[in-house]
Amino acid sequence: MIATAEEFIQRLQSGAEAARVGGQTIGQFLARLGDNNAWLVCLLLTLPFIQPLPTGPLATLGGLAFAGMGWRLMQGAESLWLPARLSEARPGTRMWNAFSGFGCWLLRRLARISKLGRLPKLVEALGPRGAASLIVTGGLLVAIPFLVVPLQNSLPALIIFFACLGRLQRDGVMYLLALVSLVVTLVYFVLVIWVLFFAAEQCWHWLRQWLL
Repeated sequence: MIATAEEFIQRLQSGAEAARVGGQTIGQFLARLGDNNAWLVCLLLTLPFIQPLPTGPLATLGGLAFAGMGWRLMQGAESLWLPARLSEARPGTRMWNAFSGFGCWLLRRLARISKLGRLPKLVEALGPRGAASLIVTGGLLVAIPFLVVPLQNSLPALIIFFACLGRLQRDGVMYLLALVSLVVTLVYFVLVIWVLFFAAEQCWHWLRQWLL
């Protein structure tokens, strides 16, 4: 069974302690987090995209990475896959301390707003494949190369964030927030596309009148 936020806090702390004692590779650290570490890593990776400003090409690459992780999760592979060279890298103790400290701090605060076992029928109905499909959808929406539009990355990133948190805590309320974020994102994108087409049409009419 997938670890809860509290269990991941304990694993992050033990991983940082192991790094301080004798050093460890990224692959060893992920193994210490457990076979379901992809949900936690995916949640943490959404944070740079939740801020309101567009992140340009980084959003396209990140969105495709989220979609790839979501696809693996849909197939039942809940452990993060990394290339061998990256998996065998050995970050310094300072980096491990920073990552572990931030991860524990974030999970403790998230555990205050997300409670275990809320809306169990929704948790059961959606299941891990449903949560993974939300990650795929959110990732593809993050990857859409819009012009510079506020919230174009943050809204779909919230879909992924809430889906991962709902899976970690088996919290149907977080799943519900993920679904609401999906609806809001789609409505927002439709409005943005309509405004862009409307502006383009007005510019074309103005240009035709000016040329004629």
